[in-house]
Amino acid sequence: MTEFDSLAAVRESTAAQLAEMMKLDAAAPGLWQEQDLPAMLRHQFAAPLEFDLSIMELESRQSLRRDKTLTGAANSRIGTFRDLLFHRTPPLALLKLAKEFFKWRSQDCQKDSPEWKIAYLFYLLSLLAAGEHAAKLSRLSPKDLRKGAEWALAQKWIDEPTRRLLLSARQRLLA
Repeated sequence: MTEFDSLAAVRESTAAQLAEMMKLDAAAPGLWQEQDLPAMLRHQFAAPLEFDLSIMELESRQSLRRDKTLTGAANSRIGTFRDLLFHRTPPLALLKLAKEFFKWRSQDCQKDSPEWKIAYLFYLLSLLAAGEHAAKLSRLSPKDLRKGAEWALAQKWIDEPTRRLLLSARQRLLA
């Protein structure tokens, strides 16, 4: 009888397979608490784009486009969500992927749960980081985006760099 090598199995698995094994796509109610939000925010900003954005199941053509976009991001030294959302000129294709990922994540969470709040914040940040190009990523009106920015600014767990980004976006949307 051969022995199962779990380390080799993990190394040979795709991000989607690992997520399935760990059930990362299934939000367990009560897993996170409100006091965890600052740590969750820091963690999501530091999360590698490639891992998170690769777990979305897409059609073959969309998957190839995603992989090409992620390769371009890596070549541009955009490796985390912080790198992307605070980039001077973030690539729209990458922001669109992030927006889709966080929209997908927010739909998988109970509304107003800590997981939902993080997913919704990053969904908004993906749109707001697109600046004047936000209309290409979403059908949300400037009024809807302002309302989202106001919600985010009212959250006590938002860090200062994120607060500055939100304030700047809100100001741009008021103009």
